[in-house]
Amino acid sequence: MRRKHRRGAAIVEFAVCLPIIMLLILGSIEATSAIFLRQALTTSAYEGIREAVRTSSTTAEATARAQAVLTSRQIRGSRILFTPADTETAARGSNLVIEISAPFGANSPFMGRVIADRINTVRTVMVKE
Repeated sequence: MRRKHRRGAAIVEFAVCLPIIMLLILGSIEATSAIFLRQALTTSAYEGIREAVRTSSTTAEATARAQAVLTSRQIRGSRILFTPADTETAARGSNLVIEISAPFGANSPFMGRVIADRINTVRTVMVKE
């Protein structure tokens, strides 16, 4: 008799704890996904601006370099902007800025539908060589 009573208590404890455990697991996956997205955007911005500051580089080459990183990491819905828009005519010693954005919703495994309006943006500045 005592054993059956204890078995019922274990089922109730499991039923109470399961949603909390699942919430922690899914939250951890979402957090690591957001960190991965941010790191991918940062790496892409660095590679793109590094290409743009070279004296012989064009804006198209810099954009392609940044886009290659985003594509290799399967980032969807990204947007790449340079300031000034025409990097090859920028004067030597001037600041070049790249801004790369991607929506969290399109790059999230679970919660993207819930917080689809959040946009992650990374901005990097380097001096033209």
